Amino acid sequence: MNWQEKNLGRGLTNKMLAPTHSVFGIFLTLIILAIFGVQWSLHWSVILFAIIGSIMPDIDHPKSIIGRMFKFVSIPIERRYGHRTITHSLIGWLATSIAFALIIYVIVFIIKLFGLPDFAIVELAPRWVAAFSIAYFSHLILDMLNRRGSQLFWPDPGRDVIPRNPKFRPESGSKVEVFIFIVLLFLVFLALPISKYGIQSSLRWLLATPGSAIQEVKNYKIHSILEFNGIFKDTNKPAEGQGEILGIERQRLIILYQGSVYTISDEFTADIIASNVRVKRTKIPLKIEHKEFKNETRAKLLSQIPKGALVSGTIQLPDKMEVVIPSFKGGYKVINQQGNNLILKFASKKQIDKLALSEAFEIQRRKDQAELSKLQNEARKIESRIKEIETGDGLTPLGKEALMTKEDQKKQDQELTELKNRLEEANIRIDEVKLKIASRKFVFSGEVFIRQ
Repeated sequence: MNWQEKNLGRGLTNKMLAPTHSVFGIFLTLIILAIFGVQWSLHWSVILFAIIGSIMPDIDHPKSIIGRMFKFVSIPIERRYGHRTITHSLIGWLATSIAFALIIYVIVFIIKLFGLPDFAIVELAPRWVAAFSIAYFSHLILDMLNRRGSQLFWPDPGRDVIPRNPKFRPESGSKVEVFIFIVLLFLVFLALPISKYGIQSSLRWLLATPGSAIQEVKNYKIHSILEFNGIFKDTNKPAEGQGEILGIERQRLIILYQGSVYTISDEFTADIIASNVRVKRTKIPLKIEHKEFKNETRAKLLSQIPKGALVSGTIQLPDKMEVVIPSFKGGYKVINQQGNNLILKFASKKQIDKLALSEAFEIQRRKDQAELSKLQNEARKIESRIKEIETGDGLTPLGKEALMTKEDQKKQDQELTELKNRLEEANIRIDEVKLKIASRKFVFSGEVFIRQ
């Protein structure tokens, strides 16, 4: 017994079969959800409710799959309204979709009210309602292709069909329907990646150009991988494989490739010139932490950078400080000094740790330390002499009067005044040198963004 004879024996003549309705319902659901950019449309429960919605209109037929499951509903509907009437109409579609939505959202309300574990039900609920409603409507469309058609505008008794000529409308279970089923099944497989990534993303994937990849990753908040083929601009050697996408700069993607940072585009200004690129999304969320620093040491900054993280931002250096930036593999300049600002763009912890002061700056810093030591020694000698004078070189006041003339005492007072003036000048100079040394410390001020 063939497929047609088997189902005719079940009383389902002139009716599209459940498998055909199911695959068409799934296909239409995936495409429409993709058009509206709905995520998770490939979740198994969304597919399940699409199948349920696609066969639900046949609840008016007791010998259909859904009718046999709910005979207490299907038998009264068939006796009163007949097959392909109220349940195959726009009124039936709207009423059933609303009733289904109410049931789902009552469940969601109960879950929220009692704080029950939702198992992603709250997030999936809108997808379920959409899948059920879209698939239900797909059944009405498909039945209009059948010879008998549907009463889409019930209670109007007129039958709605596509096309008008019955010769071009397939019979239930016929070879034409088998062909339609196979075509629809093929379209479902085509719709799977479209549903997963969206229509725009799928089109960009097919284009596989750097420009399409840039448009794809503009608003990503997840780690994304770039698969590419190209050449290095400087050496013309082949460059291919995968790199993590870090950002976008002047219509060029910035990627981390083989441990180094490069720009990639179809432009000749990029480090890697590529023509074939595709974006591969991961499920790992992108974490970016904002940090502000005020006169902090490099060690303090490094201690707050997790392993594998990349740092971007502007660091304000002490006035006239020059930093020695070691050369790193990769065409992209991750560390650059502009005046008193140190610009970081996706710099690693290791690269920041290798920064050093220029030789001239280091020599000047050592000169300042030597000058400070000299001034401090001079100040100590002056203080010692002042103390000797003030204590009278070991003489009591009576002894000073007896042994020293007024002229000697006057000279000593003048010397004391001069020494105090010299000490004050020395202390002022010491403070100035200390400030200069402090300004030459390798400390950071500014703000950075740590990408993990």
